[in-house]
Amino acid sequence: MGKVVIFTLLMCMVVGCSSTGRSYVETEMAETLEVAILPNKSKMFTYRLRWPEESIPNHIRVARRGTNPGQEFAQGGIDVGRGTYERLLENTAYVVKHSGYCREGFFELDRSISRYHLWVRGECKDSATAADQQSFGAKQTLTPERWGKSS
Repeated sequence: MGKVVIFTLLMCMVVGCSSTGRSYVETEMAETLEVAILPNKSKMFTYRLRWPEESIPNHIRVARRGTNPGQEFAQGGIDVGRGTYERLLENTAYVVKHSGYCREGFFELDRSISRYHLWVRGECKDSATAADQQSFGAKQTLTPERWGKSS
């Protein structure tokens, strides 16, 4: 009987810790994918989630300009925690795949995570084809209409 209880608790923990789909897409954050195909056919991108500027508290906007850098964040934005990085990478993988930009995955080159702006800069593992160049051009910013907001 005790083993059944322990097993049940462990299964609940596994289910509770598993991914529940894409994150932050049901918030006010704007989601974009900035793409750039270089002359050597490398496909670069920056995936962004950004809180609308008008929704960021005034003292945060002032602090970002260097006037009061020590001031604490107010309510709003997202709660940055232990799983934020993983959820951001899951979103990035979903978007680059479903937009048709990276067919074979990507390498992460850089990232930034804050309460009001998250981004991942990366490079696709596959090179640009003629069809990619036709579809994406040299540089553009894609929006969720290109990949859909579903999980």
